[in-house]
Amino acid sequence: MKLINKTILYYLLICIPLLLLSGVFAYYQIQTELRNETDEMLEKDSFIAMPIFMQFSQTLKDKEYIGFDSLSTVERVTSHKNGHSFSDTLIYSNYEKEFVPYRVFKTYVNKQEQTYLISLYRTTLEEEDLMEGLFSTFMLIIAFLIIAFFVLSWLLSKTLWKPFYNTLSKLDNYDIKQHYTYQFDKSSIKEFNQLNATLTKMTDKLYSDYIQQKEFTENASHEMQTPLAVVKANLSLLMQSPHLKEEEMNQLQSIENTVKKLTALNKALILLSKIENHQFNENISVNFNDKVKSTIKHYEDLLLNKNLVIETVFDNELIVPFNPTLADILISNLFQNAIRHNEVNGSIHILVRDKSITISNSGEPLSISETELFTRFKKNDASKDSLGLGLSIVKSITNLYSIKLGYHYSSNTHTFTLNFS
Repeated sequence: MKLINKTILYYLLICIPLLLLSGVFAYYQIQTELRNETDEMLEKDSFIAMPIFMQFSQTLKDKEYIGFDSLSTVERVTSHKNGHSFSDTLIYSNYEKEFVPYRVFKTYVNKQEQTYLISLYRTTLEEEDLMEGLFSTFMLIIAFLIIAFFVLSWLLSKTLWKPFYNTLSKLDNYDIKQHYTYQFDKSSIKEFNQLNATLTKMTDKLYSDYIQQKEFTENASHEMQTPLAVVKANLSLLMQSPHLKEEEMNQLQSIENTVKKLTALNKALILLSKIENHQFNENISVNFNDKVKSTIKHYEDLLLNKNLVIETVFDNELIVPFNPTLADILISNLFQNAIRHNEVNGSIHILVRDKSITISNSGEPLSISETELFTRFKKNDASKDSLGLGLSIVKSITNLYSIKLGYHYSSNTHTFTLNFS
């Protein structure tokens, strides 16, 4: 949800309950005002009724209707009382065919040792009518308020928030490999200008760090590979010496294996760094069916050593834009993993569809949790000679291309799935 829409939603969540409370307050306020007004009118009517009462008082025997309406009366009462009172009552109306609310004003008049009761009536607004009127009024106000807020949201998005959306658009198109100083639009809003200034500093810093890391990767690759190559060459010369004892030969062999492992580790870390720095940006249409076939052919000797049975199923051709080097590394690492974690006389099954690749292999359960499977340097007990970076590289490549990488283990089978959709 957009910020402006969320802000307006909060305003509505506050305004609507307040309007409803205001409606309840207005109902009782209007009802009180109308009652007070009716009482005042009844008191005025009582002054007008007095002359008429004077006419009736001489001849009045029991009860007489005063000429105001068919309800107001004057009657003789036996008790001696003073003052007046107001009350509410319901009287059936033949015209409306229902009971109608009335306000009643009763006042006592004492004359010649005789007490008379004057009763005056006035209709009042029915509560249902008042409620319906207020409800319809407030519903219209709420409807207009919602419409006004959404129109306001649209107008603000087009005007007030335009610099912000322009900034977002430029950030969406930002490419760290083709960095240039952004000239964000100036705004009359101070916060937007502060945001743009901060983003300019941030992108400049990101580019500076990217260049430094890229240079470090390139320099490390060059500087470390050279001395490692020298060490390997000297070890080879030493191992060719005829004067070496068996113990010395074993020590040199151990050193050579360590150097080979260090060389492979260096290459793997540099590869990870390059992938995460997006330095493989040349994409072409890659046929993954061909990549799978060439990878199987490349590892034929390892398959024979473990006497592994391999089964491949190509339902469709899988062709996607990809960096060819990373495509080789992706399939190769998954295939090596299937061989390394397999059992002797085991099997590997590869299924290629138009949007996915599935690689399954037989093998014992993992000694680590599935959540740690793609973590760097996390290794299964069955692969102590592994660097622990193969699946981390696979994960980095899939993240780079937004490929869904899945894993599950069941029935003595490890299964990795690459979903390109």
